[in-house]
Amino acid sequence: MKTETTSAGASINQALTKGTCPVCGILKDFQWTLTETTHPQPHLRLCNFHGWALARSRGKLSRSTPGESVTNVFLELLKKPLTGKVGSDQCTLCRRVLEEEIARLRELAQKLQTGMFAQWMKTQGTLCIDHAEKLKEFVPLRLRSLVDEILERNRVELEQELETFREQLKHGIHEGGGLLGRTAEFLVGQRGL
Repeated sequence: MKTETTSAGASINQALTKGTCPVCGILKDFQWTLTETTHPQPHLRLCNFHGWALARSRGKLSRSTPGESVTNVFLELLKKPLTGKVGSDQCTLCRRVLEEEIARLRELAQKLQTGMFAQWMKTQGTLCIDHAEKLKEFVPLRLRSLVDEILERNRVELEQELETFREQLKHGIHEGGGLLGRTAEFLVGQRGL
């Protein structure tokens, strides 16, 4: 599928932020851009999530008005023979996101083989459970324990922050709700991925 999005967007280095999985962050931006720049294609197929994501998007390509490109995508889909529900394994956009995810996991695996980057990830970096497990497939065996260390440090930090937050809630202090989102990302990955 041709879109105006390429893998040349943000690099892993640009996505490094304490408390956020860099792969999740890149994929969230990639998916948003992909949805915004999708245009009619003969073999385009959409899953439930991406159909609704397109419907919510402005879908503005460089020379079209907001919504025009999405309207054209939906018109093209309605002209095709109707089939049953499209699963994520058949969805054109899901396949593009998966390709981007693999590219970013490979990039992260490569970066982890450098001393300074590995040290920063060990002491400051964040990975969600899903991407940590997938990352192990791309790193040399000697680095799998580092991925486990990062994941365990993240788990312990979140657990401590949640305990503190729970105590604050008992006293009527409700600031710090972003912690719940960070914990959700750690446990299940970025929303929509």
